[in-house]
Order: sequence, then structure tokens, then C-alpha cells
Amino acid sequence: MIQIGDKVFLTDPIFTSTAGMISKRRIEPGISALSIDRLNYILISHIHFDHLNYGSLSLLPKTAALLLPTGGIEYTPEFGFSEYREINKWETFEADGVRITAVPVKHFNGRYGFDIAWLDYNTYTGYIIEYRGKTIFFAGDTGYDPEIFKNIGSKFVIDVAIIPIAPVEPRDFMRRVHTDPKEALQIFEDCKAKIMVPIHHRTFVQGMDSSLMYAQDQLNQLISERHIEDRVGILDIGEQRVFVP
Repeated sequence: MIQIGDKVFLTDPIFTSTAGMISKRRIEPGISALSIDRLNYILISHIHFDHLNYGSLSLLPKTAALLLPTGGIEYTPEFGFSEYREINKWETFEADGVRITAVPVKHFNGRYGFDIAWLDYNTYTGYIIEYRGKTIFFAGDTGYDPEIFKNIGSKFVIDVAIIPIAPVEPRDFMRRVHTDPKEALQIFEDCKAKIMVPIHHRTFVQGMDSSLMYAQDQLNQLISERHIEDRVGILDIGEQRVFVP
């Protein structure tokens, strides 16, 4: 959940006890979906079960606008939100002073596996949120690509970059579509953000990572070695923190 001034954004919400009725969450959500009574935008980065989560969307305020990557509406039931909008790569949605731009990332298509064969466009994206002089980069799920993230950094002055750090193992397989802590820090450097917030860890056992803390422990070591404790904000589950006054 991101708040900038009077606007509230929710990214890839998942409040259910499982993802796709298979992977069981290991820690309760940091906030109850039913306690969210004000919400302006829901941003869906891609259509996998743990990011486009139907059970979670059904619980959220219908006043919100739902933004999806290319092809996302085809996979989305009618929940009654105020607006449904697909945003193509480098397209910008603007309303009430808010600018949301879809930016390229490196992930993979489809929802069910078999549907990858007929998708000739990318059903995944990252987002740049701009409002009241603040700029947030939400990377969704992504692997590392220096050209992509340096390009984003050349086009935007980013205050906070929200970047995934897991799953890590097996690395040879995961690196194609998921950044580990070292690669996440490289994205942070490439996009020239002021602050990084790591995400996509601790809630589900992912890949072959040995524990929920596997990625965070690696990240903590790298932060200490590089002396960037003041630039990386690791949030506890449910913790609220002001990064940009």
C-alpha cells in the first residue's frame, strides 16, 4: 500500500490464505482488506495467481480504478470497480493530478501455463506513479536487464523504488524472471532511485529458498557491506513508514 498525499494505491493485492489454491501463505497480511475504506488505484503488474488474485480484489472498495497490463482485462472478472484500464508499455494514464506510466520489466506471460502459447504481447509491466512532486517506481515481478532499468532511470527522477528480491533459488532458473537481492540492488542503482523498498519475500515459501528470511538475510548482508542502511528501507509485515516527506 502506497499513500501520496490524499491518494492511496494498492499493488498486486493478495489477502487470501493461498495463491492459486496451492501455495499457502506463512504470515498474515499486514492489514485486513475489510479495513481499507479508501482506495484510489489498484495496480496489477501481471496476471499470475499471486498478483492478479480474484479473492482479494472482491474484498476491496469499488471506488478504486483497476489498472492492468496489456491483455489483463481479458483475465479479469467484473468486480464493480469504478474503472478498468489496460496500460500498454510507455503509455500514461492521467486523472486528478495523478500520472501512472507503464514501464517495461522482464518477466513472463500468461496465467495458466498453456495460454503462453497464443499470447503475442507482454502481460506484465512495472509502473511509475507520479503525484504532487513525488515519483514511485513499482517493479512488480522482474528479472534483471541493465538496458531496461537504466532507461527508466534516464526518463524519471525516482524517489522510491519498490523492487522484488525473491525467489532466489534455484538461481540458474530463477534469474531469467526474478531478481535476487544483489540484482535488486543493481536495479536500484540503475534507475537512480533515492530509496529502495524490497518486496516479494517472507509471505510465501518461494522456489527452493530454504526459509522465509533467505532473501532478506542476503539483502541485509549486502546493505551492511555497501554501507547503504540509510537508503534501503526493509519494512516489517504491516509496518508503515514515511520515506518522502
